[in-house]
Amino acid sequence: MMIKPGITELSKCVDSRYTLVTMAAKRARIIGDERMEETEVFGQQKPVSVAAEEILDGKVGYVRSEAIERAKAYADEKAAAILSLSSSELGEGTEE
Repeated sequence: MMIKPGITELSKCVDSRYTLVTMAAKRARIIGDERMEETEVFGQQKPVSVAAEEILDGKVGYVRSEAIERAKAYADEKAAAILSLSSSELGEGTEE
C-alpha cells in the first residue's frame, strides 16, 4: 500500500529525503504513543500516513541544530553587549 501524499509532494517540504524520513518517523512515533494512551481507537489511518499529511500541510517542521546554535550564540552576544553597555553607563554616571 502506498502512502499518500507521495514522496514527490513531500520532498518539496524539506531539503532532503533524509530529513523527510526523520521527520515522518519522529512524528509517527509521537502519534502512535498518543494513540496508545487513548482509550478509543482513532480511525484506520496509520501513524506514518498521518505524519506525512501533517508534513505536507505544514503542521510539522524542523530546525537544524546548527541554526539553534547560531541563535544561542547571537543571544549570548546580544546579552553581553547589553551588559557591557549598561556597565559603561553606570560607570559614566558615577564619575560626576
